[in-house]
Amino acid sequence: MKILNNEVIYQVYPLTFNYASGSKSDPYKGAYGNLKGVTALVDYIASLGVDSIWITPFYPFGGTGFGYDITNYTAIDPMFGTIEDLKELCEVYHAKGMRVIIDQVYNHCSDSHPWFLESVKRAEKYDDYFVWADAKGFDKDKKPIVPNNWIPIWNSHGDTAWEWSEERQQFYLHSFDYSMPNLNINNKKVQDELLNIAKFWFDLGVDGFRLDAVTHYACDPLLRDNPIIKQGVNKGKQNRLYDINTKGGEIFLNRLKDLCNSYDVPKTLLAEYWFNTNPKEHKRISKLFSDSACDAFFTGALNGGLKDFKKTIARDLSYIPNGTKINWATSNHDLEREASRVFGKTPTLEQKKMLMHLLTVLPGSICIYQGQELGLANPKDFEKCKNQQCDPKSIWTNFGMPWDAARAGFAMSDKITDTTRQMALTPDNEQYKLAVSNQNYKDSMLNATRKYIKERKNFYLGDFGHIRFVRAVTNDDVIAFVRYNEKGSNCMLFVYNFGNKEISFVYKRKHYKVKAQSYLTDKLYL
Repeated sequence: MKILNNEVIYQVYPLTFNYASGSKSDPYKGAYGNLKGVTALVDYIASLGVDSIWITPFYPFGGTGFGYDITNYTAIDPMFGTIEDLKELCEVYHAKGMRVIIDQVYNHCSDSHPWFLESVKRAEKYDDYFVWADAKGFDKDKKPIVPNNWIPIWNSHGDTAWEWSEERQQFYLHSFDYSMPNLNINNKKVQDELLNIAKFWFDLGVDGFRLDAVTHYACDPLLRDNPIIKQGVNKGKQNRLYDINTKGGEIFLNRLKDLCNSYDVPKTLLAEYWFNTNPKEHKRISKLFSDSACDAFFTGALNGGLKDFKKTIARDLSYIPNGTKINWATSNHDLEREASRVFGKTPTLEQKKMLMHLLTVLPGSICIYQGQELGLANPKDFEKCKNQQCDPKSIWTNFGMPWDAARAGFAMSDKITDTTRQMALTPDNEQYKLAVSNQNYKDSMLNATRKYIKERKNFYLGDFGHIRFVRAVTNDDVIAFVRYNEKGSNCMLFVYNFGNKEISFVYKRKHYKVKAQSYLTDKLYL
């Protein structure tokens, strides 16, 4: 059975990736990327050497969550194309030996989804499709008091994970923005509904799902307050025992995996998961991962900056020691471009190459986000990126979120003409200089990425499942580790010096020097 371990996955954000004509549904005539556009670039994506593509949501959506606020789970938004377009996409990528993974957003939907609108009305079938709770009481101003202390990841309406429905006279739970209410995954009827949705997409030919917000699936039925941590680095924060990583979510994932395994070629599950940083939860989380039905966990190793990387990767690998179930990503649709996060406004080519090389040698599987292979950084001026005349849906009216930079356009060509400026958000001139058409030279970022992926497949993988940091290197600007197999007989040293000074150290009686802003690899014989 083929699973996600060791795979290289290429993430596509279809809204801004590429447009191609020919779909029976093409209402905006090139203003946005579409599924036909993803199909059209199959040769380019195959040339990278990746194993799979992951396509972010292309479903009808409410307009506040950029596709993660779904209003219809078994349809394709007309702006992206048709079901036939998706079938064709799967066939074309399969013919090139690549799998197709699509996003499934089961934790929440849009507050304009018909299910939620009916639930607000207490319609019998949908009454408990969402997590509803009475107010604890009312304050002196007669405002309802939230059921407990749970908090959202982000919310434009405040710092509570609860929103009051005046019509229903109850609160509903939302792990993210108030406009995306949580489905009640504790409810078996909701699970059945979601499993039918999963089967619909599997039967169309997709090979697996990237599951959004798995951490938040289901919740404590008693809606108990999370206890507050009383000491340590997390003092004052919630020990999130009751709103994340619950038994109900685990039950649903097992049912979903049973569905995956019912196919002749089993489908795979890539779960978005942000690790709990509370040391007291280590054993529980470790068991969750080892027992989980998911094939890999999309964690985002470099979601912060460089200084946090060693600590983060060491922590994550402590849950899954050989890394087999971890999927690493240094950039995605939710984060600013990794080169800009780590190096600021003007990252150099060598700095970008170091980050890419580092990603490609980690144990487990990895995701490369569209444009990362070109060395795209944050656009210097978002206003220059906007192409208002090509945004009929006013999708890009508001700017200011961290992910704006990553969702900016992708350029195959450096020709700035009306026919290539097709997307709602187009790159500024600096970004266009990094277009695919300008990266044909040997030492380009694009060719470096291809080389690193090839090396990963030809040498670094196999039974290279383990990683050990080199204690002899204590410089915060340097990341040094050894990849090795179970027997310890096949080892490789990797050292990345992101600092401005040359460093030297001794490891296994051998003296090493690494120039500033460079990296080295060395075969070890132990």
